Order: sequence, then C-alpha cells, then structure tokens
Amino acid sequence: MRNLVSATAFALLSLMSLEGAARPADSADLIIYNARIWTVDARKPTVEALAIRGDRIMSTGSKHDMLALKDEHTKLLDLQGQFVMPSFNDGHTHFENAVDWLFQVRLIDLDGEAGKQEMMRRLADVRARVPAGIWITGGDWGDLAAGAASKAGRKDFQTFQPDLAAVDAITPDNPVLLRRFDRAYFANSKALKLAHISRESPDPRGGSYGRDSRGELTGMLYGKAGEAVEKLMPPVTLEQKVIGARAVQQDLNRLGITSIADIARLDELSQQQLYPTYVERSYSNLAIFQRLKARQQLSLRVYAFLPLDYWDRLGKYGIRPHGGDDMIRFGALKAFGDAGIMYQPLHIDLGLQNDWAWRMMGEKLLKQRIVDSCKGGFDVGVHIIGDKALHSLLDWFEAAEADPACARRAPRERLIHAWYATADDLKRAGRLHLIADVTPDHLMQNVSRLEAALGPERARTAFAWRTMIDHGVRVDLVSDLPGTYNRAILSTVNPLHNMYMAVTRKPIDGSAGPAFHPEQAMTIEEAIQAYTINPAYASHEEAIKGSITPGKLADLVVLSNDIVTADPERLLTTEVVYTFLGGKVVYQSSSDETSKRADTPSPAH
Repeated sequence: MRNLVSATAFALLSLMSLEGAARPADSADLIIYNARIWTVDARKPTVEALAIRGDRIMSTGSKHDMLALKDEHTKLLDLQGQFVMPSFNDGHTHFENAVDWLFQVRLIDLDGEAGKQEMMRRLADVRARVPAGIWITGGDWGDLAAGAASKAGRKDFQTFQPDLAAVDAITPDNPVLLRRFDRAYFANSKALKLAHISRESPDPRGGSYGRDSRGELTGMLYGKAGEAVEKLMPPVTLEQKVIGARAVQQDLNRLGITSIADIARLDELSQQQLYPTYVERSYSNLAIFQRLKARQQLSLRVYAFLPLDYWDRLGKYGIRPHGGDDMIRFGALKAFGDAGIMYQPLHIDLGLQNDWAWRMMGEKLLKQRIVDSCKGGFDVGVHIIGDKALHSLLDWFEAAEADPACARRAPRERLIHAWYATADDLKRAGRLHLIADVTPDHLMQNVSRLEAALGPERARTAFAWRTMIDHGVRVDLVSDLPGTYNRAILSTVNPLHNMYMAVTRKPIDGSAGPAFHPEQAMTIEEAIQAYTINPAYASHEEAIKGSITPGKLADLVVLSNDIVTADPERLLTTEVVYTFLGGKVVYQSSSDETSKRADTPSPAH
C-alpha cells in the first residue's frame, strides 16, 4: 500500500498535456515501442508500438510509423520486448468494505501460539499503513478453531491471550481494540488511556478488567467492560474513508487495475430509507469516489452499481442511465437473490442455506422492479447462486425483455456469481444475451468437495464458464473484493491469478488434485477479454475503453511476461511493470530496468 506517486512527476506529465495542446495535431505526448502489444481489438490484434496524445490512444502500428509522430516534447518508452495490454477492469467489487479492512487486523483464523505470533505480524502490517491516532480494530481471533472444537464436541476450548507489552511496542501511537471469538476484547495501553482505565479502576457492573497476579492490567476486557470501550470508539468519518481509499486504489493500480464496477450507494438517499435489516452493508458510499475525484486523487474509473431499492428516485439527484463521466459513471442497479436455492439440496453441507438471501426484497417485488427499472433505462445485476433461484431470475429477465419499452434498448443485465445452473438455463441465459460476473475463488473454496456435493450430472454445469461463453453469455472475471464479510475468506484480487484459475480450473496454491471439469475452462484470450473489453461492454463503455484502439482512453498495463503465448503457470509469476490511466503512469515497478532510463515517464497521479 506504499504511496508510489510522485507530485513532481504529476506536474511533469500535466505540463506535457499543456504543451501538447499548442503542438501540431499529429505529434504524440508519449510513444511506447519495442513491445508485444495485445490490443484486444480483432481488427488489429497485435502491434509493436502505440502513440498517446492527452488521455487517448492516438495511433497503433509499427515502431517506424509511431516514432514518426514524435517531436521535441514527446516522451519515449522503449519496453525492450515487454508485454502490453489494456489495463484490467474488475467488474464486481465492494470498495468501501476493502477500505474498512485497511484499518483492521484479520484475526478470525488465528489460534494457538503460532496464531499469537501471526497476530503480531499482521498487527505490524496494519500499523505500517494506518496514520497515527486512528483506531486499529479486528476480530474474532480463535473463531474458526472454536467452531471446529464445538463440532468435535469439545467444551473446554480456550485460545491465546495477546501480550500487552508486545502489542504496545508495535502500536505506541494507535489505540487498538481487538475482539475475541466469545466477544471478550483486548485493548492496548493507548486505548486504555483514552478510556481512562487504569490499575486503580474498579471493575464495571456486568464486566471486568483482566489483571495479572500483581494486579496490573493485561488489556483483556470482559463483558460490559469491553462493550464500554467499543462504544467509546469514534465513528469512522468520510475523511478517514478517503485516507483508506487512497491506499486501496493504489494497491489496485499496483495490480494493473484502473477500472472497477463497484456496489455503491447514494448516501443521501440511503439515509431516507427504513430498512428491515442492514441491507446496504456491502454498498460503498459514492461520496468516497466523489471526494477523491474533486481532489484529483481518483486513480480508478468507477462504474457505480446503485441499489435497486430506490432506482426511481435517482433522477432527483442528477443520476440517470449512462450519466456521469469517464471517471464515475452510472447505469446499473444491484439486488440480492438467493443463498443457494437448489432444486435438490447439496449432498454435502457447503454452508449454503438453500433459501433467499436475507437482503432479498421478495420475489414478486424484485420481478416488478426489474421490469420497471429496465423500462427506465437502467441495467440490473442480481446476486444469484443456486440453480432453482437462477431459473426464477431468468423468468424475471424474460418478463422484462417481453416489455416493448425495455426490449427496444437492449439492456445488459447481469448474473452475479451464477455458481450452479441447469444446462437448459445456460442456453436460455445466452438467448437473453446476459452477462455473467464470475469469481474463480468461489469455485476454489470447495473445489475438492464440489463433485461429491453436487453429484456428477450437476457438477458438469457448475461454474460452467465454457458453456456460458459457447451459448453467448458474455463473461466477466471479477474478484468480489475484499472477500467474505466475516473475513474468513479473502478475495484473490490479482487479475493474473484469477486468469490462471479461469484457464486451469485449479487453485493458485496447487493444493487441489486434478482440475475441476477442465472442459469448462476459458482460453487465455477469453480470460483477457473477461478482464478488459467484456466489462467495458457491460457498462456500455466499449467505445471508450477495453481495447487498445485509436480514440479510446489510454488505460494500459505493461507486464513482465507475454501471457498469451506463455504456459499458464507463468501467470503466477508475471509482474506488473507499469499501469497507465489516461496516458499517465499511476504505478511503476521499482525493479523495472526501463525506469532507470532518463526518457521514461515517471509515476503520476
């Protein structure tokens, strides 16, 4: 999460743009050459050079032709054979959740002495990225081990206790409050001081302070003692969210990502609602992106998926289908479907409830809102997992398509996740020209047990990416950043690693045996499309990004290996060398030899 952005370089590249405005129209600001450029444009799939003017691709072709576009102000980047492609577009993220995690220590999987040591390592990592004075939180250490002990019939489970002095040494300037699996808490001395808890403090009613044999505080807080300290924590302000957002987007840039489709909310509207449950807990506050943009600090293009719940009131706030600009754009709505509704329950429990999600608005209402919002010009994406639930959703999309007002505009509706489907419904999804946002991690979570859980017939159409593509479903590869809400499972955000899983049907750590139904794998070319032109199409932006085509935005990634011709295993060792957003470098590898050349553009934000 290190800040790799140079203010000086930003001024330099800004000056380049200003100089370009007064220069001849046929001169380039930047020429990239001696490269293997994969354009994702079928009309000209590969070129060896490209020229950029302003924030757009000016021209592509041979080294000779592109260098003919230079003048005394043109920057040159000789890539010496490195691989260039459009930068990555992650089509399904929960950005604010990732921002929140930036200030938290992942603890749920920790137990025992090894877990205690790992807690210290992770705490040190979080401290390195969190400014002084901001609270560091985390939970629930020992939880997974406690669950395993409970299933085994053990009633005597205990987990480790953090060492107060060791934690204080790592976090002298940050208050820390960590939660244990049983809702006991641990606070460092900075947090205890802010709460005015000392050796002399009496235990509160309904709780107690942990003490050692000498009566000194250990940092442990039991019962209402822990609850009281938690209530003292300041609310996370929008300004703190912006601090975290800058770090998260820099990390995405480091992975070659310059565009996301984020599950977002308009907070002004959300605050007017009365909800039965915390239905918007994974929707990012749109104001985070808007504030970054206003400060010229936004280095991601954001396609905002707003809640379907209040789609008909968005126009009052100036939000309309295909509105916005190149940095923040609108046009899609998000709803939640099922928690794994299956025609036949799984043979092995994989944690699915076989029910509608608790955020589901009701079948009749969801069907009607899909039709109405489609007539209003919006696209809809629905979280859907089980084969029976997916069948119902296809019925609702068909109902929308049957409405003349909706059919005239050719909507780009999405199946989000789409784990299990029948063969007939995969064909139907293709006839409806649907888009599927698929997450390879979701397959890998239970890959060794999935065949037994589904049975051989249903397994053939589980995570059936090849069949989807063959039937005409346009597939996006997405991360679902940052992972499960309880932090038990972290998303694989690196697009190269997700592409590896898509083309091999194997996990990146090599832990599984044979590939899960390898006949359902994508080709590497399809995987690249699923991270570039496909999500651009899904957001109605294929005319401005998703391929290296003259006139489109100069959003590029330079990779250390040619991922098209190399063995899939090379995807796991390929590194991002440069990431360009609108012709400006937003990430540059510190190890890249070309960065030492005097004529190489420096990172800018």
